[in-house]
Amino acid sequence: MKKAFLMVAAAAAMLATGFTACKSNPPQPPKYINIYVAGYDNSGKNAVAKVWRNGKEFYRLTDGFKAAVAYSVFVVGLDVYTVGFESNGSNNVAKVWKNDRELYALTDGSKDAEARSIFVADDKVYTVGYESNIAKLWKNKSATDLTDGSHYAQAKSVFVAGSNVYTAGEDGNVVKVWKKGSELYTLTDGSNYAKACSVFKIGEDVYTAGYESSGTKYVAKVWKNGKVLYELTDDSKDVYARSVYVVGEDVYVAGNEGKAAKVWKNGEELYELTDKGEVFSIVVYNGNVYVAGKENEGSYHTAKVWKNGEELYELADKSEAYSIFIAETEYRY
Repeated sequence: MKKAFLMVAAAAAMLATGFTACKSNPPQPPKYINIYVAGYDNSGKNAVAKVWRNGKEFYRLTDGFKAAVAYSVFVVGLDVYTVGFESNGSNNVAKVWKNDRELYALTDGSKDAEARSIFVADDKVYTVGYESNIAKLWKNKSATDLTDGSHYAQAKSVFVAGSNVYTAGEDGNVVKVWKKGSELYTLTDGSNYAKACSVFKIGEDVYTAGYESSGTKYVAKVWKNGKVLYELTDDSKDVYARSVYVVGEDVYVAGNEGKAAKVWKNGEELYELTDKGEVFSIVVYNGNVYVAGKENEGSYHTAKVWKNGEELYELADKSEAYSIFIAETEYRY
């Protein structure tokens, strides 16, 4: 996932329980947002997994001795959780970092593996990805196989709502959504190449973003509760939906139309961010739309963050940004 998420439920609950009639409330401290981005920096010999905060390098998660990538970031209080992989020289090892230290490896390195998305809830760390050709869900370090290994499979995105854990990915060419480790929806029939990239749960509705081949071009799709909600397509270009975020009745999608990185709202183009890049993660906060990805510059690409269609941060040369998370705090770092 490339996914991003803002935790506001606790704050809302505090505001609701703090109201008392006929009694003045003390002034609340102002709230600030801090923008966290996960990705990699390839300016050295090997790619280094990194986290940026408010446009500046915050954590260097690996030493660059072996290639590594951070795919997803999630913030709880002052703690920053990141997942991705680090090579052991033979295979990629799926890993979880907490702040600037490795928290644990999810796999032993005997098979190729990656962790692609993270969600932290009730002091439990949920991670999805793959090991060899099996899509997996980890709760802390305990693994659940989502597929049987008969096809190449990956889990790409995870979202936790209450006691329910939703995962999106693919088993062969079949795009699927799992709930608590069991299949919930089959979104494609497997007759065409297809990928799931992002899952988002709001109220009773489950949204999934991805793409499917039409036979000649890739068609970006958004599914709602197992049925196609939008097709984002240009008959002359491949179109990809890589991240979905929902606010009320509004469905925001980040992805690509050909080489152009774009944002769609309710099935219609909202912004073109660049005509030579890719975007992987979107979050909406207070009506503002934040997107993370990369812009191609010559033979290199540069990790960037956009806000409301305009460049906000250029993070590093020879880098990519895969995940964005906005944390609300009393301080601006």
